[in-house]
Amino acid sequence: MEATVIKIGTSLGFKVPETVIKDLNLKAGTKIDMNFIHNGNLVITMEKSKNREGWDTAFAKYALEGEDENILPDFLDSETDSLL
Repeated sequence: MEATVIKIGTSLGFKVPETVIKDLNLKAGTKIDMNFIHNGNLVITMEKSKNREGWDTAFAKYALEGEDENILPDFLDSETDSLL
C-alpha cells in the first residue's frame, strides 16, 4: 500500500486510507509503533487490544452492588455431574 507524506503543522505525517481505518478499527489517539528495518522499510504495528482490560474494576463494582451472585450452585449433585 502506498501513502504520501504530508505536512501537519511543524511535523510530517501520512494519511491512512479509509479501508485500513475500517478494517483495523482505528480511531484518533490509537497508539502505533514504527520500526525501521535495516533495508529502509518501515513497519507499523498497533498495540493489540487487551480483551479483558478493566474487568477487575467492573467485577469489583458489581460485588459492591451485590450483583455477584453465583450462576451455578456451590455444589454439583450427581445429576448435574452427569450432564457435564
